[in-house]
Amino acid sequence: MIELKNVSKAFGPLSVLRKLSLSVQSGEVVLLVGANGAGKSTLLKTIAGLSKVDSGSITRGTKKIGFVSHHLFLYGRLTVQENLTLFSSVSGRAFDSSLLSAFNLEGVARQAVATLSKGNQARVGIARAFIDKPELILLDEPTSNLDEKATALLLAAIARRMTESQGGVAVVFATHDIHRVAHLATRIVVLDRGAVVDDTGPFASREKIDKVLGSYREVNR
Repeated sequence: MIELKNVSKAFGPLSVLRKLSLSVQSGEVVLLVGANGAGKSTLLKTIAGLSKVDSGSITRGTKKIGFVSHHLFLYGRLTVQENLTLFSSVSGRAFDSSLLSAFNLEGVARQAVATLSKGNQARVGIARAFIDKPELILLDEPTSNLDEKATALLLAAIARRMTESQGGVAVVFATHDIHRVAHLATRIVVLDRGAVVDDTGPFASREKIDKVLGSYREVNR
């Protein structure tokens, strides 16, 4: 699905990714953890193709990528439904009203995105990411503006997409809200200063996942 080999990325004198290698298979739910500045957001942007690497290579097994980040990629003056209709047409699809119900957006469908709360804007951004039935879902701190109900809707959408695809979807999370999503993870990858410093490996046992998360929490108390 994705393979990164010796990927490096710098912003001026600051090295953000350092010869990072990582391979993610279909069916995996990878939880990226690391302190602020570890390189999680930059890594997701490079995988999504939104940021070029300075060296190394990235091989993507699909072009159907759903990306959710702090930048919601929405048009503030358009309504929720107009945004989703526009992005659907860009993907060659008709607007599917089930996107509204899936993320509990029916009540704000005719409101301009700019007038919504941050939580509802985040829901719209997540709905946009699921329009094209992505085979690779990249989530950069997706729960930061979501309450428990909205987080549950997001996790349900991921589970539903994986069921629809019969395991043909890969998910990569970067979040500090580990307790909210850890139960979904099939793999933990720990980043520090742009490098992988711990990795459970694909489809790890729950015991191994808990052990790596426990070690990470101990180091980052």
